[in-house]
Amino acid sequence: MKSTWMLVAAGLVLAAAPLRAEVVNRIVASVDGDPITLYELNQYEEKQRALMPSMRIPGQNDALQALITEKLLAKEIAAKGIHVRDEDIDHYVDHIKESNHLTDDQLKEALKQQGVDYAKYRDQIRQEIEKVQLLNREIRGKVNISPEDVQRYYEAHKKDYERPARVKVRQIMLRLDPNAPSEIAQAVTQRIEGLRGQILKGEDFAKVAKQYSEGPAAADGGDLGEVEPSKMLPEFEAVLTKMKEGEVSEPVRTNMGVHLLKLEKRIAVGYQAESELAAEIKEKLYSEALDERYKRWLLEDIQKHHYVETKL
Repeated sequence: MKSTWMLVAAGLVLAAAPLRAEVVNRIVASVDGDPITLYELNQYEEKQRALMPSMRIPGQNDALQALITEKLLAKEIAAKGIHVRDEDIDHYVDHIKESNHLTDDQLKEALKQQGVDYAKYRDQIRQEIEKVQLLNREIRGKVNISPEDVQRYYEAHKKDYERPARVKVRQIMLRLDPNAPSEIAQAVTQRIEGLRGQILKGEDFAKVAKQYSEGPAAADGGDLGEVEPSKMLPEFEAVLTKMKEGEVSEPVRTNMGVHLLKLEKRIAVGYQAESELAAEIKEKLYSEALDERYKRWLLEDIQKHHYVETKL
């Protein structure tokens, strides 16, 4: 009875083997008549997971489209006669080592730890450089952003570059612990009132700040720069709201100490100048146009020269 069961089990295993091979070797797509099997697709998915373990795992259809794209790019690279020299790969590897502060042996060891063969790593780099050269030839040279494009974008998105109202302020600060005894607080307050008196008599605020201020901007004459009032200490904001340009405040008490503020200038709501933003906008528009051109090239232009069929 036992031997009969073993024979039946063996028969089931032998019968299942061809079926499994048939499933794995099932053709799921073709590019110019070259088949892509389910086995090749599974291998491609495993490779992508190994290269980018933290990335979201795509569905099988997405993975198939990515593999088809790889096939199309490889065919275009071959058709255009693009060839990457070993010296180019060496330069790329040297850049990787320099950026990560690795020696040649350390890089190879790091790759080994990830289960990546060094020769395959170089081949992967070769393929990536080939793709870049193909894209440079077919796409980058056909994308151009003119000054008029930049200007139109700036005008259409001007609200995004609004500068809120700001104030240009200087301060003099004398340190005072919030829990200091009343006699010490009085002494510090009298001292800063004396400094205010000097300024009101004509002494330069910045000069007094350099000499006496205990604040972090003392060396710069107490210059706090151009600041949005709402981003300053609430005590400062409340006082500055009522001040006129050129005016020096009464002593202002905070948890850090006692302060004198000078409102040098009020700056109304405005916009960053186009000239300041031109390079940033051009880069943004170029990146978007490049992405759009790449998608159109991949989904439309290449398709005219190749036949793709999917069966998944």
